[in-house]
Amino acid sequence: MTSTRLCEDISVVASFGRPYKVRPVRFRWNGRLLEVREVTYRWSTMEGRAVVYHFAVTDGSSAYEITFNSQTLLWKIEALEGPQ
Repeated sequence: MTSTRLCEDISVVASFGRPYKVRPVRFRWNGRLLEVREVTYRWSTMEGRAVVYHFAVTDGSSAYEITFNSQTLLWKIEALEGPQ
């Protein structure tokens, strides 16, 4: 297993529940559509005035860190850990 730092925009299908609950369901990265099998951890940080929500997710074979910026409404893939 290798770990790679990334910082790339991605497209995400997410569920927005109440109260203020965001859950990524699937995302498109590197030409592939990946299903989120499990959100293993979530946390938030501040970037200026924006809250950035971080999600540690797995598709069953690799682990990813993806983020959602509440101000820009953009999703990014920040890191990948798994077979490459």
